[in-house]
Amino acid sequence: MKTLRTLRDTSHNTALTAGLAVTMSALPLFAAHAQQAAPAAEEELPTVTVESEGSPDNTLEDTTGISRLPGRIQDMPQTVQVINQQTMQQQGVTTLEQALRNVPGVTVGIGEGGGGMNGDQFRIRGFQSKGDVYINGLRDFGVYVRDSFAYESVEVLKGPSSESFGAGTTGGVINSTLKQAHIGDKYDFEGQFGTGPLYRGVFDINKQLDETTAFRVVGMVNEQEVADRDHVESNRYGFMADLGFGLGTDQTLHLNYLYQNGSRTPDYGVPIVTPRFGDAVRFGSLGKPVTEYGVPRSTFYGKVTDHDDTEANMFTANLKREVNDWLTITNDSRIGYYTRNFSTSVAGCANAPNNVPNPTPTQYEATCTGQFFAGNDPAIAFGGGNPGFDQTSWSGQNVTTAIAKFDTGFLRHEVVAGLDIYTVDDERTLISVQGSKGTSTIWNPIYANTTDYYLYPNPLGNNGTRKSSATDFGAFVSDRIWLTDQLSVLGGIRYDSYSADYSVWCVDPNGTSTTCKDSDGKWVNADSTTQFSSPKASIIWEPTSNQTYYASWARSYSPQGMFPTNDITVVNPTQNNLEPEENETYEIGFKISTPDGRLGFTGSLFRVDKSNAFYVDPFTFDTVETGENQRVQGVELGVTGNITAAWVIQAGYAYYDSEIMTSTTDDYIGNAVPFVSENNFTLWTTYELTKGVLQIPGKLLVGAGVTYASEYFTNSANTAIIPETFSLDALVSYEYANYRVALNAYNLTDELNYSAGWGNRAVPSSGRTFTLTVGATF
Repeated sequence: MKTLRTLRDTSHNTALTAGLAVTMSALPLFAAHAQQAAPAAEEELPTVTVESEGSPDNTLEDTTGISRLPGRIQDMPQTVQVINQQTMQQQGVTTLEQALRNVPGVTVGIGEGGGGMNGDQFRIRGFQSKGDVYINGLRDFGVYVRDSFAYESVEVLKGPSSESFGAGTTGGVINSTLKQAHIGDKYDFEGQFGTGPLYRGVFDINKQLDETTAFRVVGMVNEQEVADRDHVESNRYGFMADLGFGLGTDQTLHLNYLYQNGSRTPDYGVPIVTPRFGDAVRFGSLGKPVTEYGVPRSTFYGKVTDHDDTEANMFTANLKREVNDWLTITNDSRIGYYTRNFSTSVAGCANAPNNVPNPTPTQYEATCTGQFFAGNDPAIAFGGGNPGFDQTSWSGQNVTTAIAKFDTGFLRHEVVAGLDIYTVDDERTLISVQGSKGTSTIWNPIYANTTDYYLYPNPLGNNGTRKSSATDFGAFVSDRIWLTDQLSVLGGIRYDSYSADYSVWCVDPNGTSTTCKDSDGKWVNADSTTQFSSPKASIIWEPTSNQTYYASWARSYSPQGMFPTNDITVVNPTQNNLEPEENETYEIGFKISTPDGRLGFTGSLFRVDKSNAFYVDPFTFDTVETGENQRVQGVELGVTGNITAAWVIQAGYAYYDSEIMTSTTDDYIGNAVPFVSENNFTLWTTYELTKGVLQIPGKLLVGAGVTYASEYFTNSANTAIIPETFSLDALVSYEYANYRVALNAYNLTDELNYSAGWGNRAVPSSGRTFTLTVGATF
């Protein structure tokens, strides 16, 4: 078995190396081409005017930026939403999470379990998407808060997409397209100042080197104290460089390096309290955050030692070769290296004594929750997974794709085929706490270290060192066949061979462990290997170039151990044979643009069924097979583009009906799926007053936005909720010549909202805040 695994891993690594070699071997070709194309020394480079780098207002005309998904958004038989550069700039977006607020149905989880926590933890249509974050179509395995300084756009593809992306993708895929070097010189500088306070600076410089080569560099510094959250900071700096060869020719190569350093306070929010007995009669039986009962939203239950220090390094090469008028070859490669040093304090307020699921009224009254509803100031408990860890991860991925367009008789084809290979390794060392963090209370938590406790690395303690790895070999092919000029069918399939390995250092001085039983310590190992095929089928009717109607079906899988950098236990030693989660989607929809292409409308009806759902328990670290079959179905509507030449709109509405179809706990059957908001609405609209209303020099723009999501449950028992979210935002900006200034206002009505949640906690978001942005472009 070990020999076979070694051979398999060696073959995968060899394939990755070969893919990178193919990309790098193209450099001499570009050098020769550039030398031939370069003008004589006395010649001046041609002057190139860059009209706009942003996507058109009608995002249906955009592309995904992913090589293996050719064509426009308009042509894809799937719900896709694009947040373009123009929208992100107008809204003052600084992170990926902020950009995704434009997408109805995307929620944020706090995360849990010694590494599967905090940082960007997204859900799409209620389904976990923490392993489905991509940059330029390649996986970003890091666990960190992603700044948007280097993003040209963000795309969300909803629904299972394993046929194109491999394991996961139950709810969908989040892809960020990086800024690239382009023909023409451009120098952009921007500063932001806001409530909190917030101080931020970004520069973006593009320099054309010769007729087909350019270099672009983007830098960012962000210093922020999060408004309305005591002691919570979010500081980071980053750098991106992109060197583009063969620009404007049939063979292009982009070499890109992205670096981000983050130093932030992990915010695990406030406890959710669930009343019992008489308190349930007075306050309702559903658990809610303590801030719903008068605790200030600024209240922070962490400690001064809490920190989240991260580094992300990614080197990416994107090669595209248009071989002829019917064949295009792309090769996308990435090497990633990530580090993280993390420590947190997680506050809880129980409504029952330990190991007493059904307390008596007297027992309940003595608990934290009982004391809280009695008007007292009870002590909180610190818990929730490991106190901290030091983590190092590296990854490599190569995707090679061929896109062929040809005819066979009266049939027209577009075939997409390729290989997708990646490997990822992760090692983390436990950081333990020596001493007690002291006593904090609900109303008066203590941030300072008053008990002289300290943190220390504990690699030889129980669960002190954990090593995990995963390797995937994927082969995919799809064929879109036009039966007529208007009617086509799309069929595709992907085969994956996925393996995961996990090792933990185990110490059991009391001899009570079922897996360890060693007082001196030993390694406990587990592995899992899975093969699966992910099919997709669609029928597409396009009566005109600006009308698309489709019906699609797809199946995807999520094997155990697919989040080696994001979960505490990748493969549990006692549960290493769990079947993968299986996800199936059905969707019918339309995408229609006005004849002039300025305004687009989208709509879809969908159903996603997920079987064999499992998760990692945050307290025992076991992989728990819930036995649940979950269903989410609903309707999604959108509008994008120009209502008039001056009026631009991006809006979306999603209605979700969710249900737990089967469960090992009978009481859960028929309940709503956790983290699914029933009603979701987003709106961003701007009007340029200098187009017909005001006759003044420059460009005066006003804008407004709305984000709404109804309440959602945080557990399968449906006993606790995150209340509804509503934010009204506004913009006033003015541009004159090379300069611009903008004032953004967020949450104008000062609503008590929550940016993230988990089973027993919620993170309050900021109240009314303002940001002033000044910029210059040359």
